[in-house]
Parts: sequence; structure tokens; C-alpha cells
Amino acid sequence: MTPGSKEHGAPLKIAGARLEVPAKLSETDRAALAQSLYAVHERIFSGVTHTQFCDHVIDPPARSTVIQLFLSERGETVGYCAVHLFKRTVQGREALVLRAEAGLLPEYRGRGATYGFGIRCAMAEKFRHPFTPIYYLGTLVHTSSYHLFCKYFPVVFPPASGSAAPASSELAQELADSFPDPAVTPDDPLIRDVGWVTIESRQEERLNRGQDRADVAFFKARNPGYTRGHGLVVVVPLTFRNVIAALFRRLKELAWLAIRRKKADL
Repeated sequence: MTPGSKEHGAPLKIAGARLEVPAKLSETDRAALAQSLYAVHERIFSGVTHTQFCDHVIDPPARSTVIQLFLSERGETVGYCAVHLFKRTVQGREALVLRAEAGLLPEYRGRGATYGFGIRCAMAEKFRHPFTPIYYLGTLVHTSSYHLFCKYFPVVFPPASGSAAPASSELAQELADSFPDPAVTPDDPLIRDVGWVTIESRQEERLNRGQDRADVAFFKARNPGYTRGHGLVVVVPLTFRNVIAALFRRLKELAWLAIRRKKADL
């Protein structure tokens, strides 16, 4: 943990952000970005080599990649959110798929900063392509990620209730099969072998002990191997209704935080 950590109180403040577009960087600058981000990544996740990190975060086979860097008051990178746009044919129709990797050092977690950037990216893509189906596809390796999706988006597959239409499961499997992470076992295609293992903060450990949270309990029951890098396939349809609802929930949370000067509960 870095000096001055406030893991037992309010999280340390993210003082700034910087946007990077790897495709616009020289090979030397892109390699430097990958090296600096991987150094931060190793303090957030285990189980990922430098090459695997670059293949997922810096240079995936996507139509576009943007990376938001989160900075400390001293200008040091303390986290990132990489968002990628892919084109797919889904159920016989052209569609766009957003994928993301995100992480913050433990002492900076607790205000949903990475999700705020992701929601803005989703909104921008929906306005650029209003008539094209757009989906977020995640293979989530931690309870906190699934909890935040359920917190912001009204429609998420699989829902924490566990009850979903077969068509939603078929869509999720079709999307997941179009990417390389294999299923852990053939009989459960919605659990993928991702390999990323979250290094938990104390706040996240408390979240995992909270059996009163339906979404956390569901995630742990559905994906008990998340501590070994197994990822639950999660699909969020990025309709105007779903994205606008998530944006308003996020804005409401930020307003509440500003008034109460109290962190969100994760």
C-alpha cells in the first residue's frame, strides 16, 4: 500500500485523468505506456503476463481502443480503464460490442471512477450508432464488478435474481464464443477461463462477506472459481433506456457524494 493510504477511511482522491489512444502513439510511446500501466496493473491483479496484458489492454484486435489513466495528486498513474469497440454479427444482425478492462489501486477505490468513464463511452457509442444493437460483454472476475453493473444498469444478464429468458443466455454464449477466452468446462459456457485474479482491498473483502447483498451472493454462487481467475459472462444491452438510466444513477450518486462528502459504498 502506498504511503498515506486511507483504506480504513475515505479513499484517496483521484486528482486528474489523461486519455490515451494507443493507435495514435509511436511504437516507442506505446511500449512505454504498456510498461508503465503494467507496473500499476501488477498491484491490482495477479495471473497476467506482460504479453497477455498488452494483448488485452493495449493492442487487442478491436476497431478502436481508448484508455483513461487516473492520476494521483503527484501526477502518478494509480489506475486505468481501457474500452474497446468490436464489430460482430449477432443472431444474424450486425452489432457492436464494447469490452473493457479497469483497475484502481486499492486505496483509490470506492467512488466508481472507472465505471463513470465506461458509462460515458457507452453513451457516446450509442449516439454515434443509434440504430445498431450495441452490447457490453464482460467476463467478470470479481464480485465488485458485477455489483457495480447491477447498481447502475437496470438490465443486466444474468440478473441477480437468476431468472433469465433462454434467448438471453443464447445471446451471451454467442458473444462470448466470438472471443478467445475458453469455457472452464464444456457444460458451462458462461464461465470463462480469464486468468485475472483481483488483489482485494479490505473494502472488497467486506463486500464479499455481505451475505445480505443479492448480487454478491449470486455472483459467488454462480462463479465460485473467481478467486482462480474464472470470469462470469455478463452482457449489458446498451439501449438508450439502459444507458441513460445508468448515467442518471451515476449522476445522482455523485451529487449525493458532493452533498454528504461521503464515499459510495463501492
